[in-house]
Amino acid sequence: MRYEQKVFTSDELKGQEFDRSEFINCKFVRTDLRFTSFNRCNFVVCDLSSVTFDITSFIYCSFPESKLSNLDFSEASIKQCNFTKAIVRNCVFQQLKAGNKNLKRKFDLTNSIFSDADLSSSIFSLCDLRGVSFQKAILESVVFDKCNLTNATLTGAHISGISFNDSKTENVQLDIEGFIAFGNSKGFVLENR
Repeated sequence: MRYEQKVFTSDELKGQEFDRSEFINCKFVRTDLRFTSFNRCNFVVCDLSSVTFDITSFIYCSFPESKLSNLDFSEASIKQCNFTKAIVRNCVFQQLKAGNKNLKRKFDLTNSIFSDADLSSSIFSLCDLRGVSFQKAILESVVFDKCNLTNATLTGAHISGISFNDSKTENVQLDIEGFIAFGNSKGFVLENR
């Protein structure tokens, strides 16, 4: 199914399953995605800002040039999604244990792509991001809390103010500018001799 320039309401989305649907320039702003699933869907230049997730799933979806800002992914599942060139500012990527709103569980985001995405001021908490590409992404003031970033790619990324609280960073790929910005964020100073 193909939807163009449609403004969705919560009632239209509740309990719906979308499979191989294409959404072009659609608006979902401030809707409740309750018991809604999207499988192999493509969201092109859509606005999903301030949406509320409640047992919502995104499987093999892509979001080119879409806005996904001010979101809490605690009640959403994401599997192999492509956020390339999406605006994903001020979001929280975390999963909560069933029946407990205070305890977190691991959020598997492996095989997702965040290249060229604007993730400014977002938080990743207890996320498995092994091998994930953040190439050329805007990661300004992003917090990675207790995440596994082993073999992640951050080349060309803007990482000023980034924080890796208690995260695994083995073999993370950085270019020289990123390496210097990371060192500066830790209090190191590069001295020219």
